[in-house]
This record gives sequence, C-alpha cells and structure tokens, in this order.
Amino acid sequence: PARWVAGEWGECSAQCGLGQQQRSVRCTSHTGQASHECTEALRPPTTQQCEAKCDSPTPGDSPEECKDVNKVAYCPLVLKFQFCSRAYFRQMCCKTCQGH
Repeated sequence: PARWVAGEWGECSAQCGLGQQQRSVRCTSHTGQASHECTEALRPPTTQQCEAKCDSPTPGDSPEECKDVNKVAYCPLVLKFQFCSRAYFRQMCCKTCQGH
C-alpha cells in the first residue's frame, strides 16, 4: 500500500522566539514511486511551530565580542548572497553580518 513519507524538519523561521518549521511530505508506493493513493486524513503535518533561543546577554555579563572568525575569507560573499540569516554563517561572520 502507498504511504506518507515525511522529510526532516527545516530550520526555524524565527531567529528569536516563535517561528515555523517546514518539511516535505510525499506519498509513495511500496516501490518508492510517487503515488496518489495515500489517505489525505493520515497525512503528517508539513509545518510545525518552533522556538528559537534568544541570545540575550544577561546584565552584568560582558557580551561576547562580535568578530569574523579568523581564516574565514568568505564573509563578504555570505553578506552578498544573504546567508547572514543562517545561524552558522551569522556566527562565523558576526562582524560582517552585524546590522544585516
């Protein structure tokens, strides 16, 4: 019988607080081919709510210095292709991404 196959949850849309995550959900036959025979009522959700941790420094703590990680030469490209919204690149290229 055909069955629903759900992919991995994507990144949370929020950088701080509540957001949405999405994933692909496909109906596949027992051979792995795309199918239209799945029961719609049993389809897993394609979106869910998620919560991103807010990195708010607690008063009294000195906030971590914001700088581009040494040996990372691609920060201008990260900015150019608008990858600053991704946590990894934002962390690696903090100074370049600041304010973007």
